[in-house]
Amino acid sequence: MRHVHILDPQLLDLGGHYLNHDGQLIRELQRRGVPVSLYGRKGCQLTCAGLKPAQVFSHDIFQESAGDPEVWAMENFHGINQLFMGDLRGLPDERFGPDDLIYFPNLLQNQLYAVAQWLNRFPAPRRPAVAVMLRFLNHRMSYVQGRANVGMIALYYRYAARLLAKVQPRSFLCADTREIADEYRKITGLPVLELPDPMDVSALPAPAVVSSDRPVVVYQGSTSSLRGFQFLPEIIEQGLKLSPRPRFVVQVQNPDAARALQLGPVLDRLEQLAGDDVRLLKGALSSEDFLGLMSSSDIVLLPYSPDFYGHGSSGVFTEAVSVGKVVVVSPQTVPAR
Repeated sequence: MRHVHILDPQLLDLGGHYLNHDGQLIRELQRRGVPVSLYGRKGCQLTCAGLKPAQVFSHDIFQESAGDPEVWAMENFHGINQLFMGDLRGLPDERFGPDDLIYFPNLLQNQLYAVAQWLNRFPAPRRPAVAVMLRFLNHRMSYVQGRANVGMIALYYRYAARLLAKVQPRSFLCADTREIADEYRKITGLPVLELPDPMDVSALPAPAVVSSDRPVVVYQGSTSSLRGFQFLPEIIEQGLKLSPRPRFVVQVQNPDAARALQLGPVLDRLEQLAGDDVRLLKGALSSEDFLGLMSSSDIVLLPYSPDFYGHGSSGVFTEAVSVGKVVVVSPQTVPAR
């Protein structure tokens, strides 16, 4: 392997699991002496394991461009793949060689076809190998289940994946849980590697020795109703009635986005609860601080929505169990199963 290129359209200045995941890979590749480059979202200014990512990608992978409720899946597939193709074509072709590996840590069907088209622009002898991580069975999620012709999504996954395998036989489809890997094998009819998220915990600091017998409960990661952020005030109020009374640490990763998502009243209630029993951490955390917070906890709280996480994996869950923490999760989710 001459060079590894990590192309992550979800890598933003907000940090979190995407930053941790990419940083784990970069450090391991550097340890092995393999050159590595990182590419993230436009406007991303953070540093990941010592690397500044090239600013390449314009949109979130879950973006939609559909207008017709009958053919929305077709419009999204063609429109978003075209946008993603435009981002990829902005990369100099000479940067990639046949001995390179390109890794996409987060893609949907609405980007997968663009990857196949982009590779097809290279002469066959010059095409780099490619690996794609598929984390979300988005056609099964409740927000699309009520739409017309929802079955098109699985067909588009199959179509795009099989085209990618034809264009580049050295393509690897991956999923980070056995459950999702099995589902994608059925959808695509192709091999799908079960490739758990990288987690080297050897460099994490030892948990602080605290004389108190009060457990520390941590909620961290994206500020979103899909992650059960709206339930935190009630959970905390109920938890503080227990004996021994726990301490809570809550990361509010993006307060402005939370208010834009109508979570302002939740933030206000958390501010009222803040004090000796409840600590709020506002803003993005570095990988070291993110994993250090998790390492210092006794319990990691993941009150995630089954509507989304019943059909998608959770990087924070992977990290928490890798560190050996007690994890509280919602029923009917992939982490619960």
